[in-house]
Amino acid sequence: MGAALLAAGYLIAVWSTHITLTASQVRWSGAVPGKGAGLSPVTRAERARAGVRAAGNRVVLWVSRPGGEVAFGFRLHNGGPVPVTVLGLRLLVPGVIGDLAPGAALLGPGTSDTMTAFHQVTLGPGGSAGVGLTERVVCGAALRRDARQPGRRGSDSWVGDATGPVVVRYRALGVPTSETLTLTGSLLVVMPHQSCR
Repeated sequence: MGAALLAAGYLIAVWSTHITLTASQVRWSGAVPGKGAGLSPVTRAERARAGVRAAGNRVVLWVSRPGGEVAFGFRLHNGGPVPVTVLGLRLLVPGVIGDLAPGAALLGPGTSDTMTAFHQVTLGPGGSAGVGLTERVVCGAALRRDARQPGRRGSDSWVGDATGPVVVRYRALGVPTSETLTLTGSLLVVMPHQSCR
């Protein structure tokens, strides 16, 4: 009976941590300093051309050519009753076009230029850590194919939410697991078809 109670308590502790690992709203986002070639803030005319609404979008970047890198940061919180060791972070690149290639995971306060490479970190109950993720703008096969079709003269654009869901791999009470977190706050990347010709 005692072993069953201990096992039940263990599972409850792991599960309660699983449902209370959260991420705050995106605190900063934009082009990575020194690696933002081909990226610029969208102009009013470009925004209208791509059909992007201003409401709710924190940062909208226009892509004149692929290769630039974008980043965004948030705080990861452990609201559970036991410590967790964060083993890894992975961005789920949204959409099926595949024009944002996941890059580095970062850790620490500040923005992408002040953070360090990700390393395993333990968050106690109520603990949090600053996290950043980078990704590179690329021209996937589908967008390249569309760009080469007759009639594609830049009037159509691909718009991607660069702060898509984040998978956090972690260990709680020796049990490895993961949680997919949806972030609030947008970093939109707008790539006209002509950028991929």
